[in-house]
Amino acid sequence: MSANQLEIIINQVRLLPPDDLVKLIKRLVELLEQKQAAASRQKVDYVALIGSGKGAFATPEEADHFLREERDAWEM
Repeated sequence: MSANQLEIIINQVRLLPPDDLVKLIKRLVELLEQKQAAASRQKVDYVALIGSGKGAFATPEEADHFLREERDAWEM
């Protein structure tokens, strides 16, 4: 949605009487809950992540150093 479309909707919402605004908010909350539930049901393909970090560290030693620092931070 473009910023212009969003502004048009917001301007229309401003014109609603309080009772209709409450109804709209309730419907929007329901819609958001449905979308969140659908998103949480989506399966993650963890196999697709294999190799996705390739090249993140120049050397195995650099990766090892990073992991050691992270582990040390947990102990604090």
